[in-house]
Amino acid sequence: MPEFVISAERQQLIENLVERLPMIRKKVRLSQDDLGNMVGKSRQKISDVERRSAPLGWDTYVAMCTMLELVGAFDPENDAWYYEDKGCWGKLL
Repeated sequence: MPEFVISAERQQLIENLVERLPMIRKKVRLSQDDLGNMVGKSRQKISDVERRSAPLGWDTYVAMCTMLELVGAFDPENDAWYYEDKGCWGKLL
């Protein structure tokens, strides 16, 4: 069985999102089910990620960030952390 391995750099970016995810969802009025449907995951998986009882994989992290950005969840003035993190994606993809 393959081991779930993620680099320290990717893990830090994931943690930055997971820490803020409930607040971000509420800001754009997305339920866990809504976000799950947008990224191909179940409501339960989103709940588990938010409660930190399940890991968030890099592919799902990128999908979540992309979808959240498309629905207007981030703005440069208030979410500088996101744009800084996104600037790191190129070297981590």
